[in-house]
Amino acid sequence: MDQCKALSKTDPLPYGPIRIKKTVWRLFLGIALMLVVLTSTARFPASAENCPNPLRIHVPQDYEPFSYKTSEGQIVGIDFEFVQAVLHRAGCQIEFYEMPFQRAVVELSAGRLDMTMFSSITDERRAFAHFSVPYRNETAGLVIRSADTGKFDISSLEDILSLNLLLAHDIGTYRGDPFETFLQKPEAQKHIVQVSGSEQSLQMLLKGRITAIVETPAAVFSLARSLNVEDQIEEHPFLLWSEPVHLMFSNKSVPKTFVDQVDAIISKRVTTDDYQAHFGSMSLQTGDGNTSTN
Repeated sequence: MDQCKALSKTDPLPYGPIRIKKTVWRLFLGIALMLVVLTSTARFPASAENCPNPLRIHVPQDYEPFSYKTSEGQIVGIDFEFVQAVLHRAGCQIEFYEMPFQRAVVELSAGRLDMTMFSSITDERRAFAHFSVPYRNETAGLVIRSADTGKFDISSLEDILSLNLLLAHDIGTYRGDPFETFLQKPEAQKHIVQVSGSEQSLQMLLKGRITAIVETPAAVFSLARSLNVEDQIEEHPFLLWSEPVHLMFSNKSVPKTFVDQVDAIISKRVTTDDYQAHFGSMSLQTGDGNTSTN
C-alpha cells in the first residue's frame, strides 16, 4: 500500500510543513554558497588559505615615488599601492617592515622576510627566491647637479674612469649586468661611494661630495620635489639600464603555488586602464602600445 494512503489525517507527517521549508531552504543555501565559493575561486585564484599569513613585506620609506613615508608617518607610493591591491585580492594579511634594501635581501634569503617589491632577477637571488611576473618597467641612469649640465660627455661606463667622476650607489641594489661588472673592477672602487638610501645620495650630490647618483631618475626627482630642490638636479642623457621589475618572494617561507596565483592577479591587472594611469610611462608595453607581461 502506498505510504501516503496509509497515514490517517491525524497521523503526524514525517516532515511537517515548517520542517520541509527549513530543509529545502538549507539545501538551497548550501548549494548557493557552494556556487559562490566556486565562482570566487575562478575569478580570484589566490586566497587567504594559500597566502602565508601574515605576509611579511619590506617597504622602503625613502624611495619616492614608489614607496615612502609621509610627514604624517604613513607609507604611500605607486608600487606600494599596487602591491597592496594585488595582495588584498589574494586575501593576505600583511605586515610591513622598514629597513635598507640590502638588509631586506638578507632577511628574505633567510626566510625571516617574505617579500620585497621592485626587484630584478639575478642568478644569485634565484638561489633563495621566487619571482613574480613583471609588473612595471624600471630604468637606471645618472642624476647630476643642474650646474653640471652638458659638462660630462658619457657614452659608456669607462668614461666614468677617464673623467674621474665619483658616483653614489645604493648598497645592494641591482643596476644591470654592465654596472655589476663595472663594480667588480679594482680601478672602479675609488669612483663609487656606497650609500644606504636616496636621501643620503641626494644630500651628498647637492653638497658637491659626489658627481652623480646611480639611481632610477624618477625616484630621485620625486624626492627632490618633496625637498623643494628639484631645480638643482638634472638627469644625464646616458641610460645605464632598463628592464622590468618583479615581486621577490622567499622560497623558504612562500610556496611557489602562491606566487603562481599572484602572477594570475598581476597579469589581469596590467591589462586595465587603471594600471596604465597608475604607472604611466613605466607601464609594461609592447611595441604596439599594448600592455604585456613577457
